[in-house]
Amino acid sequence: MDRSTRPLLHVQNFKYFIMTVHDPDTPAVNKLPLPPLPEDFPREETAKEIADVMYGGLPPEPVEIHIEKCCEARVARWPGAPKLWTYKLHCRGGEVPFSFTVQILFPQGDGPFPAVMNGDGCWWYATEEVAQMVIAQGCALVMFDRTEMARDLGGQTHGNPDWKRREGGLYDVYPGGTFGAISAWAWGIHRCVDLLMSLPFIDPEKIAVTGHSRGGKTALLAGLTDQRITMINDNASGTCGAALSRYVSEQGETLAQILFQFPHWFGPKLQAYADQEEDLPFDQHSLLACLAPRPLLMTYSLEDMWANQRGMVLAAEAAREFYQFYGKADAVAYHFREGGHAHLSEDWAVLLDYIGVHWQGKAPGCAYNQHPYGSII
Repeated sequence: MDRSTRPLLHVQNFKYFIMTVHDPDTPAVNKLPLPPLPEDFPREETAKEIADVMYGGLPPEPVEIHIEKCCEARVARWPGAPKLWTYKLHCRGGEVPFSFTVQILFPQGDGPFPAVMNGDGCWWYATEEVAQMVIAQGCALVMFDRTEMARDLGGQTHGNPDWKRREGGLYDVYPGGTFGAISAWAWGIHRCVDLLMSLPFIDPEKIAVTGHSRGGKTALLAGLTDQRITMINDNASGTCGAALSRYVSEQGETLAQILFQFPHWFGPKLQAYADQEEDLPFDQHSLLACLAPRPLLMTYSLEDMWANQRGMVLAAEAAREFYQFYGKADAVAYHFREGGHAHLSEDWAVLLDYIGVHWQGKAPGCAYNQHPYGSII
């Protein structure tokens, strides 16, 4: 079935679809009951199903975590000489021990400070300019390299038999699992939360996560599966992130395309839905709805067609219907900038503005929830 003839979900039905997606007797989206009260939404079951079907479930939590402080330093050349502390987390409970490094950059003073976690240390989108912006906002920046949990082969996956070799990182710790790389990376974010919860200079009620592209998918999954994360920022996650699988614009990435190119990111069950998006028991607006009422921000760019920006807008607006049940319609937002697929300082500035609005009592300095797609909603 080509994409032009696949059934699409119309936004006026999404608020019902969120509630009825688990009902096998519902024949089509044009014949749906009224939504139940929000407390009847099977959030826990929905989150578990999404994590299982799309991402292969999560690796088990460690039985024990030993936190080793490796270094207390400061960045003397920057204004205010912020502190830079390095930790090593030693996790036990699997077949073999596993350790990885986390760095935390935070302002001088006792805090407690809001924290922004980012696992894209392998790509280093958090430049010195970005780091100084985070500090100037009065926040801590928490950085690690998610590829310590599972390697990231980039676009060299298809045709390379090595992608099927589940070895290294968490694959050695938990052999026999079905979790994909995105789940392994999300597990790393959860361990960072474990660390942050032990630190007196971090505010445990204000822990945000951000990530770009595959890192954005990781941020969403981490937030879906850990309520301790109290703000989620997806930067251009696209397919299997914040964008719908059932609505893909002409130049956007389809589910079949991402599964062909990056099969190791996902769980084995998802392969059955390549070119069969209409059979998925959920779509990504269900994931976004599960994050309510926590603040959620999608930062995208106008020229990044592959990320299916229209599908993201539709998913966000559908999720807003559920946020509204909590009186938090403004806690789900998206922002567009000029340019292409990247995690730029402008995107970070929008996240910091959003933190200011929701956590620091500041007036918004950015134009949220505006898009150029006319009557798409």
